[in-house]
Amino acid sequence: MQFIVSQARKEGMISTGIDLFLAALPAVFIVVGYVSYSEPWRLDDEMTNYIASGILIAFICVSAFFRLQALRKISALSGIKVATLYRNCIIICVCFFALALVLNYLYPREPDADGGQSDNPFAAIFGLALFVGVIYIIVAWFRINFSLARVSGVGTFRTYVWLCVGLFVLNILCNAAIIAIAISEPRTEQVSALAIAVVMLKLLLPFIALVITSIVHLLAWSKIEKISAEV
Repeated sequence: MQFIVSQARKEGMISTGIDLFLAALPAVFIVVGYVSYSEPWRLDDEMTNYIASGILIAFICVSAFFRLQALRKISALSGIKVATLYRNCIIICVCFFALALVLNYLYPREPDADGGQSDNPFAAIFGLALFVGVIYIIVAWFRINFSLARVSGVGTFRTYVWLCVGLFVLNILCNAAIIAIAISEPRTEQVSALAIAVVMLKLLLPFIALVITSIVHLLAWSKIEKISAEV
């Protein structure tokens, strides 16, 4: 049993290590001036952009594979359904990605005769289905991490969840602050300085949040020493 736990821990750490690498990569590119703040995932050359996108997707697939393997081992030892939940999330993401590609191919966003965008008759249905899928993934994400914390006794998984929630709320507050500053009167030097600070925080926050949460998640997986059976 301890060997299986060790294997699950190692696979989980590999997965979260890849996540940390992917989280830090855009920040490094921005610092060295290879990409811009406004489009951190888009490179100057189109072919290079396609190659980079393919490599990114490959890393994400490898990360998902190792995490699924780790969760399967933990599910077998504990009886919780985290592997099933995570597998369903993967299926949802793949289905929506493939469907988005098909709809974009069948109904490309090209200007119509009036200068607007051509309508996609399935846009509303796709949007509703996407909303339902996102809700399922969010609920599954909460259940997976809280279940891991319960059967492993590692409270860092809960810390990871609430840290993600806190950073998400902070991102919303940054957006609200930017809107409030934009409509505020009069425009003083203090307000302008505050606006610059908030905008910079808004630009850097996603990268900082990804790196910090990935480190905490990696730390949580590294602390798994035993798995308790669910009663």
